[in-house]
Amino acid sequence: MALPLPEFKESFSPAVEEAMSKLGGMDRHEVAARSGSRLEGESIVTEVMGREIVIDLDKRRIFWSDGSYPPPDIKVLTLHYLLGVRGPPLPGWKSFREFESGSLYYPVFHSRALARLVSRFGSDPISLKKAAARLGGVPVERGDASFDFMFFPNMLVNVTVWAGDEEVPPSANILFDPSAGEYLGAEDLAHIAENIVDMLFEACQ
Repeated sequence: MALPLPEFKESFSPAVEEAMSKLGGMDRHEVAARSGSRLEGESIVTEVMGREIVIDLDKRRIFWSDGSYPPPDIKVLTLHYLLGVRGPPLPGWKSFREFESGSLYYPVFHSRALARLVSRFGSDPISLKKAAARLGGVPVERGDASFDFMFFPNMLVNVTVWAGDEEVPPSANILFDPSAGEYLGAEDLAHIAENIVDMLFEACQ
């Protein structure tokens, strides 16, 4: 399959430039195998929440398979994932605070992800169920609405909302598979949580 190539040269942030250089020095077949991705010519093609993203290391391009460009943080997150993931996710879950530096970044994680989840879906878990279904989330028995998402092919994230009642206020949590902290830092995990919440909000529109 011929992949579309954006017509103009991208300008990368230092973080993306550094990650691209590191990835360029690695065996692409090995990267694709352990990340659940594939090679399309010399490009690595992986997925972000089921949407294909293309990393062309030779021509130094990162773009969605339709030719449009992902936001800068998605580029960084995808490269960090490809650099470090070692295979399928491990069983079980970890909360954000359980990862290294999780307590340090928790205020950011809470304000950009959890608080927004509660504000939008705490009193309306049905809307979360509808939005999550549109994004390919797998429903699980937890809380009043709970879904597992494959953010990357080998990275699993759970989003749960509890509606609460007259005595207990609504709440939410986002959990990650235990292996996520082996290749992504707390700051990256906070960005992933924020991106999932953004996508859920968009899926409600």
